[in-house]
Amino acid sequence: MSLGACAGETRTVLPHPELTPGARANLELARVQQIALPDYGVLNPDEFAGVAPDPGRRLIYVGTRAGSLLALSMETGEVVWEQQFPGAISSVPKLAADGELMLLGTDNGDLMAIELDTRKTRWSYSTLGTIRNEPLVRGGTVFVVNSRDQVFALELTTGAWRWQYEQPYPTEFTVHGHAGLSYLEAEVTQAPDQAASASAISAEAVLGEGGANEEEAAETSGDAPAEGDDAAAAGNAAPASGAAAPATGALAGGAAAPGTGSTPAGSGEAAGGAGHGSAGGKAGATTGGAGSGQAGGKGPPGPPTGTIFTGFSNGKVAAIGAQSGEPMWLANVAPPAGGDFVDADGTPLILGDRGELVVTGQSTGVYGLALADGLQRWYRPLRGAGSVAAGPRGLMIVASALEGVFALEHDGRVRWRQQLNPGFVQTPLIVGDIAFIAHSDDGLLAYDVETGEFLANLNTGSGISGPPVYDGELGRFYTMSNRGMLVVFRTVEDDARGFVRGAVESVPSVR
Repeated sequence: MSLGACAGETRTVLPHPELTPGARANLELARVQQIALPDYGVLNPDEFAGVAPDPGRRLIYVGTRAGSLLALSMETGEVVWEQQFPGAISSVPKLAADGELMLLGTDNGDLMAIELDTRKTRWSYSTLGTIRNEPLVRGGTVFVVNSRDQVFALELTTGAWRWQYEQPYPTEFTVHGHAGLSYLEAEVTQAPDQAASASAISAEAVLGEGGANEEEAAETSGDAPAEGDDAAAAGNAAPASGAAAPATGALAGGAAAPGTGSTPAGSGEAAGGAGHGSAGGKAGATTGGAGSGQAGGKGPPGPPTGTIFTGFSNGKVAAIGAQSGEPMWLANVAPPAGGDFVDADGTPLILGDRGELVVTGQSTGVYGLALADGLQRWYRPLRGAGSVAAGPRGLMIVASALEGVFALEHDGRVRWRQQLNPGFVQTPLIVGDIAFIAHSDDGLLAYDVETGEFLANLNTGSGISGPPVYDGELGRFYTMSNRGMLVVFRTVEDDARGFVRGAVESVPSVR
């Protein structure tokens, strides 16, 4: 489908139009509207923001690279309210569970808590890096990561600092983007002998890369499923060995964190026993009303029991105690020789039923790690891999602008592969049996999860860099083009595919 500068002609492009419509995804539009002024002075502009639906208020929220936050009517696209902030908004707004607060990250490094009823900023917490990943909220705590490899735990209602954990920021070249945060309700457990033997030096699982040539030769492309490909398991449920750079001692135990041990000024709380505070943060939380310090009385509940997983620009993957900020284990997905672009930028995928964590390294590939200790179970070489998404029937979908879209089984074997044009690709969005991939040049691509069949392409004319979002309650997709055009799909259930065409509606530009 091609879109003009505003709405333009709308049509669906199907790769196999001779087959029945019920066997294909149909990506016709529900609504198109210009919400950000296109910057024609920039050759390749980008809009990285995502949309946050608010069914209770019948609104959707979206930010722009110009620093505008807009609330639009779900039904008409009319602008209900708009606020301007310093710095671009390239994140997905996060609504707290009570629906009263919106958490919003900016490229200036600020995390803001906005009261949706009054539209006032309740508190703001400043950091040294851009915040583009969606904050994670559990109980009364919000966790957030920035581009400078810093993870923060803040009190939800006041923005008070709880703890922070960070890795040294590399001096080499790194890849654009940063891993988000994943949360496991329980803390990972440590065996007594492992905890006793852990130290600040040996507390890292060094992951192997053996068998890359054999694995690449066994891959299949197109629609046909792969056969065999046993080498991809890389030991399947066991650490790599021999030439594959075996995983070595794994649990961090009581090892000190990389932080300096100091508390950010103005946070109103001491670091306690965590030892992960750092002077790297700015002044901490500022509030629009009550102060963030807990002066007398019973304070809000502390961070929940659980484990935070994330990756860092130096190739490290960490399991962090949600209550303490202590690292439970570290793994390294960077190549042994190091170098540029060794980032672990994919948001970890938790497979609780298998006790596995699936992570990616930009220069290495996709790894299956044991949740308990970070030791390697399997490995799939794949350069430029982003975040892995869980699909139906045990499949996982991962996209790389260098090597294409892959469907992996749970031991790393390739089910199918489809090539992509060069460009930036977002984390796959899987709805039913369809995987949607946002591409910075080609727009939105759709593939059958089971077979890899290319189903359709929505070409906005400027590509899509932000994440597509699906609202299951209303059956709508939302995405932003790089020229500031909001694209909305209205979908209807269908027995054959799950989607049939919806009516096309164009609304006037709000700019």
